[in-house]
Amino acid sequence: MQGYESIIILDPNATEEDQTGLLDKFKVTVEGEGGNVLHQTPWGRRKLAYPVNKKDYGYYHLMYFDRTPQALTALERVLRYDENVLKWMTVFVEDVDEEFNKFEKLKTEGSIAQNLSDR
Repeated sequence: MQGYESIIILDPNATEEDQTGLLDKFKVTVEGEGGNVLHQTPWGRRKLAYPVNKKDYGYYHLMYFDRTPQALTALERVLRYDENVLKWMTVFVEDVDEEFNKFEKLKTEGSIAQNLSDR
């Protein structure tokens, strides 16, 4: 199934409850425009490549949703104006399930797992 992959970086000072509330808000936004969130997974707290708003770390979250352009537009509008969102990037993917499985494999066996175990 074709869809979108979004990586969202949240403020490192956001509590777990804040992050959960934000992710629920993003999911409701996508679903409110006829979209469907297929997969959502936290990537954890990671060091940023360069400081953003004087912050060196951020909480990464990965979200996959179906190909609904109205949902993408609504989500990006919400992300743009939320002060807890440091950065985000959304890309089109041909097969959402295949991309998610690749990510999960990296998370358990690859370079991401190694970085997560270093903390």
